[in-house]
Amino acid sequence: MQPLDAVAHPIRLRIVRHLTDAGPASLSELARAAGVHENTARTHVATLEEGGLVVSERRPLDRPGRPGINYRLVENELPAPSQLAQLLGAALDRAGPRSDELRATGRDWGRYLVGRPEAHDVEAKIEEVLDQVGFRARMHDGAVELSGCPCASILPGNPELVCCLAEGVIEGVLEACGAPQRVGPSEHEPQKRSCHIVLELPDSKPRKKGTARRRK
Repeated sequence: MQPLDAVAHPIRLRIVRHLTDAGPASLSELARAAGVHENTARTHVATLEEGGLVVSERRPLDRPGRPGINYRLVENELPAPSQLAQLLGAALDRAGPRSDELRATGRDWGRYLVGRPEAHDVEAKIEEVLDQVGFRARMHDGAVELSGCPCASILPGNPELVCCLAEGVIEGVLEACGAPQRVGPSEHEPQKRSCHIVLELPDSKPRKKGTARRRK
């Protein structure tokens, strides 16, 4: 089994992300991180092992009985970060997640990268967080302008999936900052590697016909 096939599932993506962030973990910890039953996690961990991305190792004995088992990523087998981004992007494409699922993932990451909820300079924080996840962002006239967007290079066949993640990240930043704005109309131009995402207040009037930007 190739690494792409091993990781091409939302549950396995969550397991890999947890191992990347937290290091070696037990099966029960991976099940909690992925939000599934331990038996389900066991099947997906076995697939990752078969693909050469994960190995098991004995956990140091800290109580009477048999040592437990931890799982960790095989670091020497992982591709470089840019290649890994493409790998995960292709896995997302194969898994076929819905746009609302991707936005929810983006919101989680946006809130996480902001840190503890508190008052922030919202525009500066949006630019900072998007920069951390690979976008060049600039706030202008109530909108987020993204340039050099990686969506076309990460997922050329379905770049809108990456755009959904970016919008979700912005929503997460807004929520964590306690900002009243929400993501409104947007226009994505993968070939130009640019996006324009309008931020609106919940009670703002809809744009007149012909002025709203459409998502491509």
